[in-house]
Amino acid sequence: MIKNYIELAVEQMLDDVIQNYANSNPDICTCSRCRLDTMAIALNNLPTRYVVTDEGGIYTKVAMEQIAGRAQVVAAILNGIQIVQKKPRH
Repeated sequence: MIKNYIELAVEQMLDDVIQNYANSNPDICTCSRCRLDTMAIALNNLPTRYVVTDEGGIYTKVAMEQIAGRAQVVAAILNGIQIVQKKPRH
């Protein structure tokens, strides 16, 4: 089975990043449509990291858990939140 590890990472971090952002910006929409739009924007701005084995998944996970990998994902999610906040599609 082939998986994009970045998609899994964004999915796992999305709720925490949105919640932290909403704490200082309570007017943002957190509906499912805005969440999915934010996720799509983030994924379109991140490199893909496909894995086909559990070993590859573990290696990629360890690499992404480094500060730079996590920061890159958080930055992409924050960018997506700001874009969606300016022009929600509902």
